[in-house]
Amino acid sequence: MNGPAPQSPSEYFFERYPWNNKGVLFFIALLMSCSDFLAGPVVFFPFLFVIPVTLMAWNCGLRTALWLGALLCLIRFCIQYAWGIPYAFHVAVINALLRLAILFFITYLCGKLSEQTKALRARVRTLEGLLPTCSYCKDIRDENGEWQQIEEYVTSRSEVQFTHGICPKCVQKHFSGVMHHDGAKKEAESHDGQSSE
Repeated sequence: MNGPAPQSPSEYFFERYPWNNKGVLFFIALLMSCSDFLAGPVVFFPFLFVIPVTLMAWNCGLRTALWLGALLCLIRFCIQYAWGIPYAFHVAVINALLRLAILFFITYLCGKLSEQTKALRARVRTLEGLLPTCSYCKDIRDENGEWQQIEEYVTSRSEVQFTHGICPKCVQKHFSGVMHHDGAKKEAESHDGQSSE
């Protein structure tokens, strides 16, 4: 009952295993590089590099995805020379830099979109829904139909920790007799102390 709230399954298939695993994504990138090499000097598949790099940016972070994109562009540059493509060196470098810039741009956009989507989901999870609350004791009914104290319910689903005190209105309402009695007693004691002097 006190454990963390169960995680809801991801909305998107590409956020689940195997698409969110770095090792799998590196393997897919390697397969795409191999297919690019095996296709020969005429057929090129560099656009397929976008798939593992964007999946990496979405699931594993922008920095890792940028490194993978740079590695794939370097491999593509080496494949060109392995097949002996008759480009001038400066043309091959310009093509590689353009490919790298475009891949980095797409990766950056995908990484930022992922961050915003995850932040938005967290905010929606925090704010959405109606909480069935008892009118008298303020306990909350959870998704299993069991009643929990509000502190327990909120603490199990968020990072919030509770401290307790008494507000002035409740002190007046619940402890006014004690406060008046203690105040009168202190006043009598101070009055007795002054009269004995």
